[in-house]
Amino acid sequence: MSAEDNLVPAVNKLAETLKMTRSSNIGSKPGSPASKQVLIRATEEDHARWKEAAEKSGITLSEYIRDVLNGAAKEDLDCIHPLEYRRWNLRTEKCMKCGAKIR
Repeated sequence: MSAEDNLVPAVNKLAETLKMTRSSNIGSKPGSPASKQVLIRATEEDHARWKEAAEKSGITLSEYIRDVLNGAAKEDLDCIHPLEYRRWNLRTEKCMKCGAKIR
C-alpha cells in the first residue's frame, strides 16, 4: 500500500476531529461578497461581549458587527418616519420630518 492510498483515510480521520470555525453564510447579498475590511479597536471586554452576543445569535462576530452597523446606517441614512410625515407631488416624495428625498 502506497502513501497516496493512505492519504484519503488520513484526511477523513483528521476532518472528524476539526472544529469548524467559519460560517459559509457571511450575510452579504448574493452576487456581492463581503470583500472590504474595516479595522476597529476594541477593549478586551467589548470584544468578549460582542463575541458572546454573536454566538448567542448563532452567527459569526463579523456577521454580527455587519448586522449592527447596517441597522445603524439604515436609521441614519434612510427615512424611517411614518407615512403621515411624507408629502408627494408628481415626481418626488419627501419626508417633512427629516427632509429625506424618498424618490
